[in-house]
Amino acid sequence: MKFERLTVIGGDERQLYLARDLAKKGHTVSVWGLGEVSIPGVRKCRRWEDAVAAAHAVILPLPASVDGVRVHCPLHHEDESLRLSALFPAMEGKPLLGGRLEAPLTENAAKYGVTCIDYFQSEITQLRNALPTAEGAIAIAMKELPVTLDGSLVAVVGYGRIGALLAEKLTALGARVLVYARKKEALVCAELHHQIPMLLTGEGKTSTLAKLPKDCRAVFNTVPVWLFDREVLEHLPRSCVLIDLASAPGGIDRGAANELGIRTVWGTALPGKCTPESAGSILALGVLSLLEEYTP
Repeated sequence: MKFERLTVIGGDERQLYLARDLAKKGHTVSVWGLGEVSIPGVRKCRRWEDAVAAAHAVILPLPASVDGVRVHCPLHHEDESLRLSALFPAMEGKPLLGGRLEAPLTENAAKYGVTCIDYFQSEITQLRNALPTAEGAIAIAMKELPVTLDGSLVAVVGYGRIGALLAEKLTALGARVLVYARKKEALVCAELHHQIPMLLTGEGKTSTLAKLPKDCRAVFNTVPVWLFDREVLEHLPRSCVLIDLASAPGGIDRGAANELGIRTVWGTALPGKCTPESAGSILALGVLSLLEEYTP
């Protein structure tokens, strides 16, 4: 086993389950910055230096850092924070895995011979992560709507990894699903999966989204482009809830939607919020796959 000793530093509940799964697969796992929870088979370190020193590879959270200065440690209740500028020199050329690693972070790490691997960019991880995201979006819709999804008309904008799976799950629940996409191949796939294909064209009031049927009860946006501007929102039914699954800054003008009385929910980081155990297991599989492929 090339990387027998692994250290998990910081993160939310997902990292707890990530560490658990790594230990279950036979790795010696140390953790720091994950609060007071004890994980069977996992060594909890009082000092991050001890955790790093014991490791063949270090695993940071998703996201690895929020401010670009410190490791993201929302479960760590002590005053001490871990600065990346202190972590890199202590790693002695060990590989560093993390989620959403920004260019300044990887560039600074390289100065100390630290190779950074962004496990969130793995296509396999992205595909697996689409499932808890889709289920989380459906959970939001069930909470926000006064009607059942069964029999309701809903729309999914975008037909990528998340959009395609979400449309499939909504169809299975009995919803009538409109799929908006620009690629005709995607629309054919939607039609073959018993969804209603809608070609996405235009912008603002000329967009086909502005002609959304008045009986549509929910829109799930997966496209990280400003599609729902004020001109589009002005034409949407007020009984419709908009659930934005796109990464920052999202695809909906939430300020305009609020002024117009349209409910919006920005469903960011749903796997971690809704299904942290499943999300952590997905990250563990992604991390191990990347470590198997790693060569210094």
